[in-house]
Amino acid sequence: MLPLKSTWLRCLGGGLLALTLTGSALRAQDSGPLLDLLVKKGIVTDQEAEELRAELVKDFATSSPAGKLNLSSGLTELKISGDARVRYEHRTGENAAGDNIDRGRWRYRLRPAITGTLGSQWFFGLRIENGGGNRSSNVTFGDDGGPWAKTNDGFYAGQVYIGFKPTNAWTLYAGRIPNPFVTTSMVWDGDINPEGFAEKFTYAAGPVSYFVNLGQFIYDSANPQNALAPAVNRKDQYMLGWQAGATVKFDERNSLTVAPTLYHYVNNERNAKTFAGSFSPGTQNAINNLMIAEVPFTLATTLPNGAAASVFGDVAYNFDGDDRARKYGRPDLDSEALAWQLGAQYGKAKNRGEWDLKAFYQATGLFALDPNLVDSDLFDSRVNTKGWVVGLNYLLSDAVTFTVTYADAKTKDTSAISAGSGDIGIPSLRSFGLLQFDIVAKF
Repeated sequence: MLPLKSTWLRCLGGGLLALTLTGSALRAQDSGPLLDLLVKKGIVTDQEAEELRAELVKDFATSSPAGKLNLSSGLTELKISGDARVRYEHRTGENAAGDNIDRGRWRYRLRPAITGTLGSQWFFGLRIENGGGNRSSNVTFGDDGGPWAKTNDGFYAGQVYIGFKPTNAWTLYAGRIPNPFVTTSMVWDGDINPEGFAEKFTYAAGPVSYFVNLGQFIYDSANPQNALAPAVNRKDQYMLGWQAGATVKFDERNSLTVAPTLYHYVNNERNAKTFAGSFSPGTQNAINNLMIAEVPFTLATTLPNGAAASVFGDVAYNFDGDDRARKYGRPDLDSEALAWQLGAQYGKAKNRGEWDLKAFYQATGLFALDPNLVDSDLFDSRVNTKGWVVGLNYLLSDAVTFTVTYADAKTKDTSAISAGSGDIGIPSLRSFGLLQFDIVAKF
């Protein structure tokens, strides 16, 4: 038994241990938030909390059935989680000639994850995904040899990161990391986990909670950077992001979150590897002339009936949009550097039988955003689009959600293509429709 510094602390440890071992086998990990709270309140020191945490883990390892698993002595806390999803979706598109293309498919996704802490300051995360796309981990039923071969399935590292938390205010990440920015699907697909580094800072002063999020991402790695003659040298491409925002609580019912952000792209010369050159109908993944400011916001409230509600939106502008339009060959479209989203949500489903409903309108100019990052579902991974999205969530249980999503979009400026690498293979897409039904189980 580790020497604890007081009788009451021993009692506390015993109480926590009793609670730990009388529940599920993984209940030892549940003591973490309580210990953090005790440290925050000044009841125990950081060192005492770590001693007690280590004692709980040791007793868990020797006293519970799951404790037969041999865990590293340096591991303070381990959590296993994830989600599984089954989806049916139907996509339809219409080209400039009025001809239609339709695609319906069943899909599934599995994302098990392990996160853990190593002492009081270090942590790590690993998430495995069964699909290899950067904006989708879905696998389509019957979309391989067979019938039912496994050539379309695999295991990929969706997230692999190490983190360091030197103080309560600062958190640092390195690896393939969760997106550190407060943002929306207009700018970032929710499945993207950028590779590089991130720093997060938080500070609370009365009713205002401030936050700063920074990101340094390797967008594309050159290989090699210094080539043998006569091959040209290449440079790694980077994406940098700076975000400083705040959440203001006006009272117990109302709050406002605003998160101004700036994204900058580095080394976009023609000698870069994959995303080089100028954005054009033939080079739709080029990232030249992108200096994007984004301002997502959410005004949240609690209605008199107790239901949660919010108005949310996002505004983005590319300060280099005129040069991007000129290099595209359409200087007359230099006004297409703006993107915006505005919507509302009623309810916030958290428990079985609860539901929420949201709807928003979105318009994205051809030169406003990085087409490689925008959401791959709602408007088919494309810019130069405008339209509506409606989504409904209903909790079948505390851990299982049924979701319906509907999107209807059109080309914003029909004199140009709706650029992007969409699932509907029509460069001259004039309209797009999406209907999705999801069942998601979280564990």
